[in-house]
Amino acid sequence: MHLTPFAAPANNQPGGGQNHFCPNCGTPISPDDIFCQHCGYNLQAENATPDANNTASEQPAQPTRQQATPRSTPTRPPRKPMSKAKKIQWWSIGGVLVLLAAFFVWGSQHYSRAATLDREISNIKSGEHLTSTFTSGSTDLKLSKTNLLPVNRYYTDHAKALSSLKSELQTSGTSNDGNFTYKQNGHHLLFFPKYQISVSPVYPTITTNHTGNVIKLDNKKVATATSDDYTKKLSAMVPGEYHLQSSGKIGSHHLTNSGDYHITHDKTYDLELTTVSVTFNTVPASAIYLNGKKIGNADASGIYNLNNEPWSSDMSAYAQYSSSAGKASTPSVHIRKSDDQSDVDLDYTDMIDESDADDFFDNLFTAVQNLSDQGDIDDATDDDDDAMSDFFANGSSNTQYSQLKQMAEGYYKDDNLNYIEMDTDIKSVKPGPNGTSLVAYTVKYDFTLDDYDHIQTYQYTATLKAAADENASQSYEISTISGGQKTNDYHEDSDD
Repeated sequence: MHLTPFAAPANNQPGGGQNHFCPNCGTPISPDDIFCQHCGYNLQAENATPDANNTASEQPAQPTRQQATPRSTPTRPPRKPMSKAKKIQWWSIGGVLVLLAAFFVWGSQHYSRAATLDREISNIKSGEHLTSTFTSGSTDLKLSKTNLLPVNRYYTDHAKALSSLKSELQTSGTSNDGNFTYKQNGHHLLFFPKYQISVSPVYPTITTNHTGNVIKLDNKKVATATSDDYTKKLSAMVPGEYHLQSSGKIGSHHLTNSGDYHITHDKTYDLELTTVSVTFNTVPASAIYLNGKKIGNADASGIYNLNNEPWSSDMSAYAQYSSSAGKASTPSVHIRKSDDQSDVDLDYTDMIDESDADDFFDNLFTAVQNLSDQGDIDDATDDDDDAMSDFFANGSSNTQYSQLKQMAEGYYKDDNLNYIEMDTDIKSVKPGPNGTSLVAYTVKYDFTLDDYDHIQTYQYTATLKAAADENASQSYEISTISGGQKTNDYHEDSDD
């Protein structure tokens, strides 16, 4: 049997002598080795035996070599799965963080300066949440839903004014009249800015002219006149629309001076009890409105008489004309006490007067007749050399211009027609919507043939508007012309 060197007898080992093996790993070692060549074990420490008589100082100094520590791969303990309670805890923390982030995103948008102003303007229009929308800019003014209603009352009826107010507050933070200021006033939910509209009060004064006159503000009695020259300054008020009234008995007549006032400044309002009589002049059949209420219609001459009407300092009147084209209104005219027993004109803006309309259509059909006679568009001018296209909005691209031009050229090409004469006559001028004029006119066409004249009359209604270009040859231009309606048609024998 063959033995390996590890198990061979001592006399069979190389070099002879006693067998030596590393006590740590079992590898054969030399007697002179200090460290195991295989695992690095300190053999000198293993061979030393404790001896009370031997001390470390008696041992010969031996060169030492740092013991190599065997390296082993650390093993990690297996990870324990997260418990259900731990999972719930972490999910709860994550959910709270998500909610907090969503809360701050929402709050930053909802309470932003622009978004808050949008809501507050909406509140003014609806009359809701007014006490949270406004804050007082003076200790004299205590705000409540009741004393804020005049703001809602005015802006509900004046949408353009509300839009202007929003623009002013958004841009500069203050309304043009200085009554409202938009600014931060504290915080919402500790983190978000709180914006409100600060309102500055107004202190109006009222006067009346007879002892005993009862003065009311929004139908609530605020004073009784104690003299024939009575004055009272009212306490702090929110700028807005109010109903002021003074009533009393003068002689045998009970009079009332009342009206709605947009009070925005510290001014005086005259509630004197007196009457006025005026004559309104306007377009026939126009409806007459006094302080926004219809009181009657102008007659066929355009006249309406207002007799012994209780006068108020805010008294105003306007006229309104309705037609198939739409409604047209005159600007409001303020009625003063000095207007008593006088005429007041209610004129429609930009409406052409009848004499100007007569000249306009006479010149237009002069150009049309010249085209009928000459057949050349360059000859289609009036006596002032104004081109036929100058009488129409958008010039030669106007549909009515093209139709009139085609008609005149057709007359020129008609071999049976020797001559044509056109005469115009204005029947009426009425106001149209958006500053236009509705001109009713007739054209008498006299067609001269070989043996007789054929005479026809047609009536048209043209819509005119003021020329956009102030340097245009015509002050007015035709937008449209209604279809002609024949009013006359007959023959006359030609003169020999």
